[in-house]
Amino acid sequence: MRLLPRLILLFVAASALALASTTRIATDKPIVNFRLPDFTPQGHRSWLLRGTEARYANEGIVDIKELNLTVFTGLPDEKIETMILSPAARVRLQDRQVSGPESIRIINDRFEASGSQWSYDHQQKSISIAKNVRVILHTQLNDILK
Repeated sequence: MRLLPRLILLFVAASALALASTTRIATDKPIVNFRLPDFTPQGHRSWLLRGTEARYANEGIVDIKELNLTVFTGLPDEKIETMILSPAARVRLQDRQVSGPESIRIINDRFEASGSQWSYDHQQKSISIAKNVRVILHTQLNDILK
């Protein structure tokens, strides 16, 4: 009788190993309602990357649909500095580079900007827009025409 439980245990273990060897992790399936926060070394919010769908493109690169990138000041107050919106974007996670061929809308307290063919460098906090650039300033420009 002692042999029977051992045989059953051996059979279960062999079945689990066989199943594990044929199990694949699919990278072609999207992640729905994707969210990826990032924090400063002090533990304060740096950004919150969101999208309705994310797909793993290849090593360290994620394609996002309906990008909503909230950039924070990185200070304890966790104040929002800028919001970046785009229908599609590609994110390089290692160096926090975000880019897209489609439209972009950038909103902050000082200005709003839009355009297409854009890139954002999170470490430098710089945005480059190549086409159809439109900027609306929310600041007073004294003596600009003098």
